[in-house]
Amino acid sequence: METPKTKKCKFCQSDIPQKASVCPQCGRKQGGKVKWVVLVIVVLVIFGALAGGDDEPASSSGKNPPVAENNTATEPSQTEAEETTPVEIMEISPAELLASYEANEVKGDSLYEGKTMRLSGTVGSIGKDIVEEVYITFAGEDFAITSVQCYFSDEAQIEKVMELQEGDAITLVGVCDGKFGNVLIKDCVFE
Repeated sequence: METPKTKKCKFCQSDIPQKASVCPQCGRKQGGKVKWVVLVIVVLVIFGALAGGDDEPASSSGKNPPVAENNTATEPSQTEAEETTPVEIMEISPAELLASYEANEVKGDSLYEGKTMRLSGTVGSIGKDIVEEVYITFAGEDFAITSVQCYFSDEAQIEKVMELQEGDAITLVGVCDGKFGNVLIKDCVFE
């Protein structure tokens, strides 16, 4: 079968040579696969950035893990500059935190995002998200759509999560990471 010597212009529909990249009739570029290849690469990069996450352990991610107020064991530091001051821990109930975010997410971020907090309540659910991160949610009102979702990155803490059941009473400390569907608490540790 013989390949055609002409093709139709994508814009003016004139017959033009098969290998022409610009139409001699209307002067418009015929486009090609390059723009689609670039578009696919851009989409893949964006998707990779969103789904990739941080594969490093929490201790090397640059974030300081929450420090409990009753933590008496400290490791000696080599210089005074390396010493850190204790983190202030905010006491708040899961229901109060969730209500604040649902009333005004912008104000909720202003008050709580990046803050270390102590939460006490009842386990609502235990699971893993789409990137296999372990979490629990606090039980809330029946038929509630959103909740406070607490993530664990430390293996010892994940071992404790495996022992939990829905309805267990817990107290934990973590850092508020704002609202993305649920109110997210990261780097949680049990007390």
